[in-house]
Amino acid sequence: MKINSKALSKFITPFGVLILLLCMFSNQTNAQTASTPNGNFEVNEVVGCAPFTVTPTNLLGGGGSIQYNYDNTLNLDDCTGNYQADPFSCTNGSYTNALDFTYTTPGDYYLVQLNGNAPDGNKVSYIKITVIEAIEPAYDVFACANNEVFLDIDFTQDSYDSYSIDFGDGSSIQTIDKATDSNELAYTYAIAGDYDITVQGLASGNPTNCSTSTKTISTLDSSPTPVINSLEVMDATMFEVNYESLDSRIVHTLMIESEDGSQLDVITLNPATNATNYTYTNSNFDFVNMVYSVKIESADLCNANAISSETIYSIASEYTAAYVSSDIQVDFDFNTSASGLDQIQFYEGGSSQETFSINTGSVQRTLSNCTLVDSYYFQASFGAAISISAPINPDLNGTLSPPAIQNMDGELVNATFELDFDQAPVNATSYTIFKKNPDNTFSSIGTSTTPDFIDSNLRSGQLELCYTVAYEDECGNISEMSSEFCFPLSVGTIRLPNAFTPNGDGVNDTFTVGDGVFINFKMQIFDRWGSLIFNSTNPSIGWDGNYNGAPASIGGYAYRISFQDAGNTTIQQTGTLVLIR
Repeated sequence: MKINSKALSKFITPFGVLILLLCMFSNQTNAQTASTPNGNFEVNEVVGCAPFTVTPTNLLGGGGSIQYNYDNTLNLDDCTGNYQADPFSCTNGSYTNALDFTYTTPGDYYLVQLNGNAPDGNKVSYIKITVIEAIEPAYDVFACANNEVFLDIDFTQDSYDSYSIDFGDGSSIQTIDKATDSNELAYTYAIAGDYDITVQGLASGNPTNCSTSTKTISTLDSSPTPVINSLEVMDATMFEVNYESLDSRIVHTLMIESEDGSQLDVITLNPATNATNYTYTNSNFDFVNMVYSVKIESADLCNANAISSETIYSIASEYTAAYVSSDIQVDFDFNTSASGLDQIQFYEGGSSQETFSINTGSVQRTLSNCTLVDSYYFQASFGAAISISAPINPDLNGTLSPPAIQNMDGELVNATFELDFDQAPVNATSYTIFKKNPDNTFSSIGTSTTPDFIDSNLRSGQLELCYTVAYEDECGNISEMSSEFCFPLSVGTIRLPNAFTPNGDGVNDTFTVGDGVFINFKMQIFDRWGSLIFNSTNPSIGWDGNYNGAPASIGGYAYRISFQDAGNTTIQQTGTLVLIR
């Protein structure tokens, strides 16, 4: 109670002194709480923060010895009856003559007075005591334009019923009551500066032992405009945005919206952990194939309007690749917003290659082989900010179809079939040859590192041989299958000379059969006395005119030949020949 000194002088009379004493006594009485049902004692405060000390005062009535039970609680397990309805029914606890007690555990208690000594005294009066936990108030403070601040207290984090706020500028302490007031409070300082704002929890309006929390705030003349420096897409679900350092005194939100308006996300940026950059991830977004707008809005909580940065847009980009003749053509498509776009550049291997003034288009690259792929990306300028697409690394391993081989030749050489086909139009590591089965399916019969192959597995009865071929390039791409190439087989026909001259002149030096399919081939040569001097099962190996490593005598000899032709017919032939030197 404040009393003006001039006003006080008017009451310096016996009557004035009486009036002053009555006022002082009345003020003291209003601040105390009397016990019930009999007002035998009082305490200054009935609600406080642990550790909370209470002291009975204004002890009245009772006569003789008076004792107090301090530690009875509302827990019915500690009492024989309902303590709220009949506190005197509780017999738990002990009585003492002490006139103070400190509660250290939060809870509700009854301080009970005993007129006399336990156990013979009578319980005559009590007061309910509430003890709450001393927790630092949880609150945020934000700076606003024009030296205004905004205070946001979290009512859910403690058991206080009210709070006192000292704004640190010498002004009157303000009080917020949970039951009647908002948890938000704005305050304007007279001049700019740094101020310590202290919030203390109150119990029934009293600060006894309750915790305080102090935060320092620097006031703002005006709210700063956020500035985005760059936006870089990492992959389909992630990007990183870089910006000028955020002011921790105001609230900043990152807004991401798809260009078609179907997707929107708003993120509150924390200047303490993300002062200059933020990595955003959202598995529901597609930053590779869709265009998104990104901006930062900064707002002080005292004003309705936020200040927005310039909007920057992501770049959607994709590629397609295919063999065109012997080269690989890669097409890079890009798309972004035309709003605020200055230019867009195509980067290859870290260097800018082409510049565009349009927001959508395509870039084409031709590679002579699949191993020459590089790293690519697009970079756009939106004013002073740049936007970078996700890195484009074309995967040419096992994803392309090289062109098919166009031509194949074949020749029957004795009991084998020799294939020659075009060399692959691109660098090939191997060729795979397929042969047609009797059921018209094709099966692999072997591989080759060169564009030729010998099929030595000719079956009897075949009148035609059909083949296809494919190859693998350096990146594991399997080519398209070639067309089917078929070759008719001529029936094996014996074309034997009547005489031969094994003299080494390269002409008619061996006695052999002609070309064709000779299955189960057998050739035998006999001298004039019927002795076997030569035997062969290989139609490509004829008799060279030697016997036991020495030239055979000139003269006449007999032969016997048997085989199965391509039509599976068994053919036998005998005859004579003359060896001439």
